[in-house]
Amino acid sequence: MSRKSKKKQRQKRQAPPPEQLLLDYLPADWSSTQTLCFQSNLYPLTTAMMKRVSETDRIDCFSYDKTIAQRIQHKCSLLQEEQEQTPVWNTFCNSEFPTGDYEAVLLPLSEQFSDELARELTLSAAYALQTGGTLTIASSRTKDYEYHKFLQTLFDKVTRIVSDAGIIYQGKRQQTLPEKKCLQDESAMREGGQLLYAYTQPGVFSHRRPNQSARALINLMELSDESSILNLECGSGIVSFVAATRCPGAQIHAIDGNARAVKCTEQGIKKNQLSNVSVKLAAIDEGIMPESYDYLLTNKSYFNSEEQGEAFLQMCLRALKPGGLLQFSTKQYQWYAHRLLDLFTDVAIDGAVHHFMLTARKPE
Repeated sequence: MSRKSKKKQRQKRQAPPPEQLLLDYLPADWSSTQTLCFQSNLYPLTTAMMKRVSETDRIDCFSYDKTIAQRIQHKCSLLQEEQEQTPVWNTFCNSEFPTGDYEAVLLPLSEQFSDELARELTLSAAYALQTGGTLTIASSRTKDYEYHKFLQTLFDKVTRIVSDAGIIYQGKRQQTLPEKKCLQDESAMREGGQLLYAYTQPGVFSHRRPNQSARALINLMELSDESSILNLECGSGIVSFVAATRCPGAQIHAIDGNARAVKCTEQGIKKNQLSNVSVKLAAIDEGIMPESYDYLLTNKSYFNSEEQGEAFLQMCLRALKPGGLLQFSTKQYQWYAHRLLDLFTDVAIDGAVHHFMLTARKPE
């Protein structure tokens, strides 16, 4: 790696997140009667803005992720207890931006967002504004030519402030905005003599590309009929749909913390006419009855930390019946494989293309 490339990587690691860019850009005396903050992580953006506006103002927090929405709600409640005066506030978790005449919307864009998701979020945020309302966007990306052009189709004037940490954009809503396009993607998978359909949209895992992790799980999973099956982090729901087709007498419970994933799974259930699949929007470890499932199916494509891996395995132990089977696919299997030997029995690993299938049974 060249010295220039190493320097860029070092600067990227040291750069503040887009949420902090927004907080640094907005003046300390900034105020808005109705503000909407979009959050895709737990960075204290909403609580920081609650300290800036007056008690007569309103701050709403919106996220697609129920876990994030619930934790931010908890932090806002704690702040309300600590401070004598706080603005009116609320948190939302839904598949689409809340409708409302917001005076201001704050939109931090993660570098991990696809271009399609960034544009869709931007247009949805603009629609949430009242006419003349201000959209303030923070992005840590440095190559923004196409996105800047896109913003110029939404606003008469776009303020663009570039720094080493990222870019701030600002625009005021016009009377009319471009019509929203349907960005949903439909895919089909053959199971026996039947085609099963699944849907994704921006923000749902593996949108517009083959879900190799789900395919690895589908190809290697072993199930029995008349059983209770939990599909954790179901995404588009395709694993649940295949399980329901192979085991028509089984009951499949699909769970995801992403409201958009749940919406897509609901559409797939209806399209495939599956009466033995149900789906629920739930935060991590929420709504799972202990020792209720014969099988637990999920994919853990990316390993974030040992702490999160341990929490996942402990949750699986609580959910499964004694003798119940955990089956999941992952790219990074080494830590899981070693820890499964400590907690489960009958541990097995099967290799697949770029993914590994891990199977383990809860002790009787």
